[in-house]
Amino acid sequence: MDDLNYLLQREQEELLRARIAHSPAAGRDHRRRAQGYATRIRDHHLPYRSPQRDGSIFFNPFPFNAEGGQA
Repeated sequence: MDDLNYLLQREQEELLRARIAHSPAAGRDHRRRAQGYATRIRDHHLPYRSPQRDGSIFFNPFPFNAEGGQA
């Protein structure tokens, strides 16, 4: 079983790399990698991102609305 902290760290690093990527293709690659880590986090035996009743996820990796752009 993967270490949950490692997965969380790697996902965040890939999201940051996607934001500063020098080309759209590199950004897509980093977002794809981040999504892979997100899937592994979701499937981890210690639930970190538990779905809410309305279907949303409590954890927000972009708390300042900075997904893919400036904060």
